[in-house]
Amino acid sequence: MNILIEGFNKSIHKKDNQLVIKQKDIILDSIKADKISSIVIIGKGYITFDALTLIANNNIKLISIDYLGKLNYLIESPDWRNVKIKKQQYLLSENKKGIKISREIIKSKMINQKSTLTTLNKRRKIKEIDEIKNNITLQINRLNSIKLTNNHEKVKMQIMGCEGKASAHYWSGIKLLIPKDIGFEKRTKKPTDLLNSMLNYGYAILATEITKSILINGLDPYCGFLHFDMDQRTSLTYDLIEDFRQQLVDKTVLNLINRKQVTNNDLDKRNKTIKLEKRKLIISKIQEKLHSTIKYNDEEVTYSEIINKQSSNLVKTLLNDEKFKGFNLHW
Repeated sequence: MNILIEGFNKSIHKKDNQLVIKQKDIILDSIKADKISSIVIIGKGYITFDALTLIANNNIKLISIDYLGKLNYLIESPDWRNVKIKKQQYLLSENKKGIKISREIIKSKMINQKSTLTTLNKRRKIKEIDEIKNNITLQINRLNSIKLTNNHEKVKMQIMGCEGKASAHYWSGIKLLIPKDIGFEKRTKKPTDLLNSMLNYGYAILATEITKSILINGLDPYCGFLHFDMDQRTSLTYDLIEDFRQQLVDKTVLNLINRKQVTNNDLDKRNKTIKLEKRKLIISKIQEKLHSTIKYNDEEVTYSEIINKQSSNLVKTLLNDEKFKGFNLHW
């Protein structure tokens, strides 16, 4: 069982062989320690020394992540399985298998970009969107034709080059599908307009969910396959997030804008960030989407379960040499 503790004024205590979760003096839950595999904390609170000892004795992984998806700390008992996973992860990050994983992730991202444009354009029927989708298809073909040589850095740059061009086409299509008064020109990490600010915030929420799944499955979030290693950057998070941006964040944010549930009046003009009340709305809508069910591979599953499955599948690729498949939806 994986436990998520989110919010403020929460605490974890020990009672006999149970972990007791409280909010102030109110007991929220009591769970036998041997039934728990991991505890993820997102928020502020405290944990008692007795509870920490019980967690350690039962080999429970304790993970703290902030609201931007950044890992605060990870406490876990020594586990040979995690060592084996991480050793394979480090090896693959520097060889052709890691490059294949990278290419598969970006290919799925491009498919999701096309699917998202198709969905958003169903009623609008903007002719330029078809040409934009064809341009993304061209980048998928170029991606498939990249030769996986031993010059891994060069191949990574070629993959990221295709991704950059496809994304430029994708965002040019998104620009046609939103009100002009939003002032959106192009995608940027530095907030300049309402859409970019909302996307930045939405992606941070999604990054938390991705990082959580990576840690629960025993992977190292700092060792990526496509994104280059950088101090304090969870590169693997930014690899795996690529396939989920469109379905979980882009569609949610664009729906809020097109329905005028979030407008330019909700943007703080001083620092181009979203005002608190609308941030809460964005969080609730993305969380709602994460826990909504879809039919995927002939199963009824939530997006949150798919995210965890992708991290689990990556472990199988590392340990059992199974082929890694990216997540994508065709419409």
